[in-house]
Amino acid sequence: MFVNRAKYNWFQIIVLFIFLTAVMLMPIPFYYNHQTNFNLEPFLPQVNKMAASSSMQTALKDASYSGQSFTNVKHQIITQNKTNIAGFNLTAADMAGHKNVINLHANNFEVKSVGSTFNARYVNNHNLKTNAHGFIVDSWYQSNKVMIGLFMLLTLGLIIVGVNLILVNGAAVFLFLSRHNRITHINNYREAVNLTLEMMGIGSLLAMVIGLIHFDVTIELTVQSLSLAFVVLWVYLKTKFKDVDKADLM
Repeated sequence: MFVNRAKYNWFQIIVLFIFLTAVMLMPIPFYYNHQTNFNLEPFLPQVNKMAASSSMQTALKDASYSGQSFTNVKHQIITQNKTNIAGFNLTAADMAGHKNVINLHANNFEVKSVGSTFNARYVNNHNLKTNAHGFIVDSWYQSNKVMIGLFMLLTLGLIIVGVNLILVNGAAVFLFLSRHNRITHINNYREAVNLTLEMMGIGSLLAMVIGLIHFDVTIELTVQSLSLAFVVLWVYLKTKFKDVDKADLM
């Protein structure tokens, strides 16, 4: 790694950074594509609250449901306050002025919140007679899985890119400053960035494997950071960040 610190130009360095970041992102779509349930609370808390309400459970328990559809559906307001409303076949007048809506129909339902409308079809992952909350949330998630996966990929991707930029530039600045007084043989900032990315490769691949087994972006970033620290120490112990004969590095 140290011997090849001047191997890549800036374009190649950018490509290498994108590759290592993409490796870290791989577990995200894999995880959300294989998810069968979803925690709605952090994203649509008011909708989640209505779905978990006792009035919603009572309404769905009393409803006639068969073959992934409700039968004999009539207009009904299940729960309502100043900002939230949920019910069967709600009219435009019912929903007017409400920021959060769950509008159930015979074969599908609508969720309106955060200025957007999400359409969904019913799935039978849960018994709506005993778990109305799970029935509604999982139906919503299964119908919007692709959109949610892309949203999480974008959101968590920006976090990973930001952390990687801080990590790479932080380590590179440290290595670059060490060239003063001939402490090391790192000649310029490009070499420092190049060396940092090469040392980061092991941690990025390890974080990807762990993320595919058990996805948690915090764990991924922690594994990558700790691995980089250990590899930096390993390279320093082998080279003291000074040029030596390649035979001495073996």
